[in-house]
Amino acid sequence: MSTNKYSLLFFFLIYFLKLHFAFSASISSEFSYGLNVYKKGNCMGCHSWHGKGGGGYGAGVSLRNKELSLAEIVNVIKCGRPGTGMPYFYKKSYKNEKCYDTTFKDYDEAYRPINSKRFLTIKQIEAVSTFVKELLQDKELTKEYCEFFFNEGSKVCLNINN
Repeated sequence: MSTNKYSLLFFFLIYFLKLHFAFSASISSEFSYGLNVYKKGNCMGCHSWHGKGGGGYGAGVSLRNKELSLAEIVNVIKCGRPGTGMPYFYKKSYKNEKCYDTTFKDYDEAYRPINSKRFLTIKQIEAVSTFVKELLQDKELTKEYCEFFFNEGSKVCLNINN
């Protein structure tokens, strides 16, 4: 091969490596706060670390195959889903702020919304909602996401093929 072909091949190799590392860096830095909230709020207790559902506390729905807007995700996290296992994560929900145009007075004890064990701030709710929307919703599980969640080189990620 001529020197020009080697140079071109080298250029493309460097370009794709930079692109890969740029994406890896952006996934880590841009969504790390949302990931921390996902862990702090124990979302993986029901939705699991991969967001496909079926965690330890209950069979939470998959976050990967839902078609919700960012505003709808924020609302579900803030207000939960009355009548299901999805708790509300905002302390003022149903008390100081209506959810689904209701307050606690509108529910009987059997159907009353349940609260999470840990409440989140609006900033945290927005961060975890963005995390779900951008990294889980309508996305395939990848080794890159696994290593973002557990850290690079984790044994959990060894059998995930991209």
